Amino acid sequence: MKALVIGIDSASPYLIEKWIDRLPNIRSIFETGTHGILKSIVPPESVPAWQCFATGKNPARIGIFGFTYIGRDRHLKFGRTTPDIGCFWDICSERGMKVGVFNVPGTYPPYPVNGFMVSGFPVPTRKVWSSPPELMDRVNSAVGGYEIDVPLTKPTEMKGGEKAYLPVVRRLHDKSLQTAKLLIEWYNPELFVMTLQGIDLVHHDFWKYMDNPDSPYCNVLRDWYTNMDDAIGELRSQVGANTNVLLLSDHGSAPVSSALFVNKYLESNGLLTVKGPVKNKGDRYTKLRRWVLKNMPPGAVASIYKITPDFVSHKLTASAAIERTLQGLIDNVDWDKTLAFSTGGHQAHIYVNYDLIDKLKDDQPAQTVPDIVEKLCNMMSELTDPKTGEKLKPIFHFKNDTFSGPFQYEAPDLCVELFTKTEKIQVNPRLGTAELWSSSPHFSSIHTREGFWGIAGPNVRQGPELDAGLLDMAPTLLKLLQITPPVDCDGHALDEILVPQP
Repeated sequence: MKALVIGIDSASPYLIEKWIDRLPNIRSIFETGTHGILKSIVPPESVPAWQCFATGKNPARIGIFGFTYIGRDRHLKFGRTTPDIGCFWDICSERGMKVGVFNVPGTYPPYPVNGFMVSGFPVPTRKVWSSPPELMDRVNSAVGGYEIDVPLTKPTEMKGGEKAYLPVVRRLHDKSLQTAKLLIEWYNPELFVMTLQGIDLVHHDFWKYMDNPDSPYCNVLRDWYTNMDDAIGELRSQVGANTNVLLLSDHGSAPVSSALFVNKYLESNGLLTVKGPVKNKGDRYTKLRRWVLKNMPPGAVASIYKITPDFVSHKLTASAAIERTLQGLIDNVDWDKTLAFSTGGHQAHIYVNYDLIDKLKDDQPAQTVPDIVEKLCNMMSELTDPKTGEKLKPIFHFKNDTFSGPFQYEAPDLCVELFTKTEKIQVNPRLGTAELWSSSPHFSSIHTREGFWGIAGPNVRQGPELDAGLLDMAPTLLKLLQITPPVDCDGHALDEILVPQP
């Protein structure tokens, strides 16, 4: 194998540094190669982050802004990996290299490559998740039923709570690792790209216990970093010392302080108007999903997903719950009176209503997009931590500075990350809330832009720490594989870490 890429979803460089003495396989890559902080994209979400990693391009160049998002036409859009966006594995495949793509988020539906592709989450129930299609049955038979995801909910809201949740995450991880090793054995690819999810799943709920020695869950995060390190060791052992190995996370994580209902804030400042009492279609499915998760063990939940009709099983997923929230925005906002709205996320994605700006330009010529963005920045700068009363620290990402490419028009006009001194604010886009803040946010940690990377192998120099950008990884891998990167990459190859090849 020429190159093995192991994505560790959400892994934090600061926690790796904290526990590096317990992570011999990661430490070995760091010490024999190059590593550092890996700056993720805006937004720091698994989709589009993995697609941006794979192409070396920002979201506006590939037209993917999230798992699910609202387009400028006010319809829901879905992020999908397709051959036309220019992933490095497609470039390698086109040049005759045998490639394997395994469990990369946002790769459903799978498509043919010179090798194989096994989709990462989200995948609809009872759909074909492999290319070639017959690989699905082979994997299912080999691992006793392959699993793509776990019920994405707060563990405290599921039957058995956190104690029942951890074995489900462990089973998912073990089957993912087992499948990855089998795929390498079966296909012997020259390039293998994969991700593992366990750290992201435990980050979201168990981060809050990390500094509480009295909690039975205080070591969950540490133990999961060692689990991932063990998996890295097994995979490196299988592919051998002559394989270049790249480790990376698509983003990092930080503990959550509180949740801001961002559209409530926009409404209270006159930028957003709802039509009347908020009505969310499909709330009965949200209630049904909560009931199922709370009253049935995880194994039974998985069985329900498998046996119910597609239109029902999808409505019981976390993806569908997010879709309902965003559809609620589309249905309940008065677009003739709304200047800006937000779809939330791990930061506040805020969109200016261009249609209304155009209508007002004759009567209110000063009401321009820059005016609205400036007002939004002022508003976000005035927010205070509801726990301490201290001013929050906003980080602004402006459209023209952040997004470039043929799909720039679809990009949010402003993205805002909000931090306290040590924590990050979760941004909830739900309409119809009575309060501006929630002291019980859905997650214990959310995503930040600071991920990690490390690379080692026969074609990599041993060198000092080097911070890089997520978009630099694809051009660097292509150069390592002696392929010239596409000219439209936003990232650049890190030539200084590569050993010249004949």
